[in-house]
Amino acid sequence: MASGPRGFVIFAMLALAVAIATAWLAPAALLDPRISGATGGTVRLAESDGTVWDGRGSLVAGATRIPIAWHVECAPLLRGVLRIRLASGTGAATPRATIEAGTGYVTFRQVDVALPADVLGATLSPFAVASVAGEISLKSDAIEWTPESSRGEARVVWRAARIDFVGAPPLELGDVQTRVKADGSVLSGPVANDGGDLALGGEWTIRLHDSVQLALHVASRRPGPPELERMLSAIGTADGDGWRIDWRTPLR
Repeated sequence: MASGPRGFVIFAMLALAVAIATAWLAPAALLDPRISGATGGTVRLAESDGTVWDGRGSLVAGATRIPIAWHVECAPLLRGVLRIRLASGTGAATPRATIEAGTGYVTFRQVDVALPADVLGATLSPFAVASVAGEISLKSDAIEWTPESSRGEARVVWRAARIDFVGAPPLELGDVQTRVKADGSVLSGPVANDGGDLALGGEWTIRLHDSVQLALHVASRRPGPPELERMLSAIGTADGDGWRIDWRTPLR
């Protein structure tokens, strides 16, 4: 048996090899508690298979279930960079993205994601929303997020947008679109739509460590039921031929 310094080196190398093999073979199911914890339990990883480095499963949020596959590249790890390639778990064109995380930054490249709109339900709860429908697509060549110097753009389209309010008729909004711009510690973009019952125009802003704000002008494209006017009057103020909705919530 080896002894002395040489024996210690051999033991250390064996221990390191076992540790690397254990981490590399760690089951993909170990990602579920991490994802759940990071999203406050709103998103889970189900039906996982493979390892944390190369696996597949389904992201589940309420009734939404999205099959995904992922692969962690080895070479960037030597530079302290985590690079993950995401793809559809069924071989579909979407979702797909490359995510790179290093010291103090996260970069998203070649992003093409389509999600059922009901993932927005919790976000719209301050407006007494019962449910939402349609499909949301997000595309971006590159967007980098750092605490104070973010940059990049993304295009978001909510197709066949529909909102069901509590105690009011549903709203058909056609296709709602915005172009997200990252600039320093601020994310912002204009809001507009094509078709639907209402014409939308305005902008939204997210300020890191500060607040989320929405300034929106809403006007009817065609005569609507009295309940719709009462609802818009309750959440906004009369402004010309429509209503202005100003909403702000702090970020903690």
